[in-house]
Amino acid sequence: MTYQQTVSKLVLAGWGMFLALPAFAADQTVRIDFGASQNRSVAPWNNVDKPTSVGLVVTDCQDADGLVTSVAIRQTNPWAGYNLAGTKLLADWPSAASQDSLFVETGIDDQAEFQLEGLKPEASYQVTIFASRMGGSARRIGEYELAGASGTLDAHDNQAERLVFDRVLADADGKVKIRVRCAPQSKYAYLGALEIVGEFPPADSQRQPADDLKGPPLVQAQAWAIADGSTGEILWSKNSSQVRAMASTTKMMTALLVMELCQAAPQRWNDRLVVSERADKTPGSTASLKAGETILAKEALYGLLLPSGNDAAVVLAEHFGRYLPADADRPVAIGTARDTEVTRDEALRRFVVAMNRRAAALSMKETIYLDPHGNSANRSSARDLVRLGWEAFQNEDFRRYVNTRNFRGELTSEDSKTRMQTWKNTNQLLGIEGFDGIKTGMTGAAGACLVSTGVRDGDRLLVVILGSTRDNRYLDSRNLYRWAWSRRQAAAAP
Repeated sequence: MTYQQTVSKLVLAGWGMFLALPAFAADQTVRIDFGASQNRSVAPWNNVDKPTSVGLVVTDCQDADGLVTSVAIRQTNPWAGYNLAGTKLLADWPSAASQDSLFVETGIDDQAEFQLEGLKPEASYQVTIFASRMGGSARRIGEYELAGASGTLDAHDNQAERLVFDRVLADADGKVKIRVRCAPQSKYAYLGALEIVGEFPPADSQRQPADDLKGPPLVQAQAWAIADGSTGEILWSKNSSQVRAMASTTKMMTALLVMELCQAAPQRWNDRLVVSERADKTPGSTASLKAGETILAKEALYGLLLPSGNDAAVVLAEHFGRYLPADADRPVAIGTARDTEVTRDEALRRFVVAMNRRAAALSMKETIYLDPHGNSANRSSARDLVRLGWEAFQNEDFRRYVNTRNFRGELTSEDSKTRMQTWKNTNQLLGIEGFDGIKTGMTGAAGACLVSTGVRDGDRLLVVILGSTRDNRYLDSRNLYRWAWSRRQAAAAP
C-alpha cells in the first residue's frame, strides 16, 4: 500500500469501534450503496445502481439523519457490472449495502472512475470503503485512489475489513475523484459501500453550471466523433482517443477482412461454412446458427452484420482463417487455396492476427482484437472506429450489406434438410431517410455503441458513439448529425 495521506486499514466488528476513528467538528455522514438496482438500500442510504451509466447518477444525497445535502455522484468511467455475492454480516451497515457491489474485471473493464461533487471546497473529509465477495477464487484485490491517496482492499471472503482514508481534501470545486481498478495479478476489484464524514453544504446552496450555449449538443455518450464522410477527417469529437470496450463494432473488421478475401477470389462467396460447436455456444447476440448446419459465406455475412451474430463471427473466422498465413508478418490475403489441414482453433487465431494487422495498417493505435465478435475485452476508441468505418464504407460490398434492413438466409442441416432464418438489422437509423449504415454494439462493459453514416444534401458524415445507452445512442447520433449538418450548411452559405 502507498500513502500520500494517512490511510488506515482496519478490521471493525461493530459500530462502537467505528466511532473511535478521528471525528470532525461538523459530524455529518453520507453513505452510498454501490450495487444492483434490485437490491437497493433504504433511505437514508443513497444508491448507485447503474453500472454502465455515465454522468450524474445520484444527486442531493441524504445524510445519516435524513437531511438532504449537496453531495452528488458522477460516474465518468463505468463499471463492468454488479455482483450479489457479498457478506451480510456487517453490524452497522444493512445487508443490502454489503451483500452486493459493482466491479471491474481485468481484460474487460479494467477500472471505474467516479467523483463526489457538491462538497465544501478544500474541506477535509474521512472516506471509508467496503468491498466483499464471498466464495470464488482468491486475490480479488482492488486498488483505490482518491485525492492523492491510494490503498488496497482484498474483497475475497471479506466480512468486516474496510479501507479508511482519514484526511481527504476536496478540490477548489468541491470534488473528490475516485478510481477503482484491479491490483496486479487480480482478476476483479469491487466497491460495495462508501461512507464520507465531514461538513456538507445544504442542497439549496449548490447548482450545476449553466449549459454552454456554444459547441455541440449534450449527449449521453461518453466518447464520440463526427467525421467528414468524403475524407474520413474528424471534425468534432469528445474523448475520441479514450480507449474503451467496442462490443460488436468489432464485426466491422471481421466483415471487411472476409469481404476482401472473397473479392480476391470471387468463388469464396459461395464457400459452404460448417457451424461448429464453439460457434453455436458463443454467448451474446446470435444469428441462431446450429452446430452441424452449413451456410454460404455470402449469407453468413448477413447473419454477422444484421442481427450482430457472434455465432456467425466465429463461423466466418474459423473458415476464412484457413486462407490466411500462420506468420503475422506475411500479407493478410494470400493465394486462392484454403489450408484444409489447419484446425479451427488455428484458423481462428490466424484470423484474429489478421484483424490486428489490418488495424495497425490503418493506424488504429488504440485498438486490440482478441476475437472476431466483441463480446470480450476487445478495445478501441472513437478515433480508431472512424478510421475503420470510413475504410470499410469505401468497399461497395460492405456498403450493400450494412444498408440491408432484412434478409432471409438458408441453412442446411447434417441430414440435408433446409430451413430459412430471418435476420433484421439492429441499426434503427436505417428506418430514417438519409442513413445507410454501419454497425451497432452493446455489452455491459462497452455500454451502447453505434458507428453510423448518413448523407444530407450531398454532405456525408460519419458519427461514432461509444458508452451511451441502448436507446440514447440513436438520439445522441441524430443530435450530432443535426448539429453538424446545420453548422456545415451555415458555413457554406454565401
